[in-house]
Amino acid sequence: MHILTIIGTPHKGNTRAIVDLFLNEFKEEQNSFEEVILPRDMENFCYGCANCILRGEDKCPHYNKMTSIVEKIEKADLLILATPVFAMSCSSGLKTVLDHLAYRWLVHRPSKSMFHKVGLIVTTAAGSGIRDTNKLLKNNMFYWGIPKIYKYSVTAMQMQGNYNEYPHKDRIINKIKKKTAKIKKSLKNRKISFKMRLFFNIFKMTQKKGWNPIDAEYWKKQGWLDGKRPY
Repeated sequence: MHILTIIGTPHKGNTRAIVDLFLNEFKEEQNSFEEVILPRDMENFCYGCANCILRGEDKCPHYNKMTSIVEKIEKADLLILATPVFAMSCSSGLKTVLDHLAYRWLVHRPSKSMFHKVGLIVTTAAGSGIRDTNKLLKNNMFYWGIPKIYKYSVTAMQMQGNYNEYPHKDRIINKIKKKTAKIKKSLKNRKISFKMRLFFNIFKMTQKKGWNPIDAEYWKKQGWLDGKRPY
């Protein structure tokens, strides 16, 4: 099994510590690991030109930079999105990647591989903002086509530090172990939810109308307009 972490900060603080606790739960098995660290691995903000949606992802000004990230996502069985909360949302580095992947949403050109992955969202905050950040990340994962998404969040109530300094660190570790057990179970039995099937069928009807030719042609090529499914 391959695990990819896309982490929205190079800072080795709370977010890094929580991610490492999750990864440690998988290291006793025959798993492989990869990371995308932001903004180190993608520093270019989306221009909003919509070339990826209207003309093809290869027309994106940052296509070459994003290609390696997309390839890593394609290989992953478990995809982890991790970020500290900055100004009530995810880090700008992570938002940059999300913006560049808009063309992969269900309404446009989702990748078949996404329907067979499991997602995990890790967020940490000094105070508020976790709920909105989780919603943002979960929406992106869902509209990429990931059918099962888990969340784990820690509110530190401080700007710096590491979970090791918290009086409730043992409770954090126990919760992560329980969450990991659920994730492993889902990885062994990957199911497509009713909600995912419903949204896929709704967007299939959209593609039959062909409002965006490049999207409609993609769906036709996959055979999804003729009864085939990506799951």
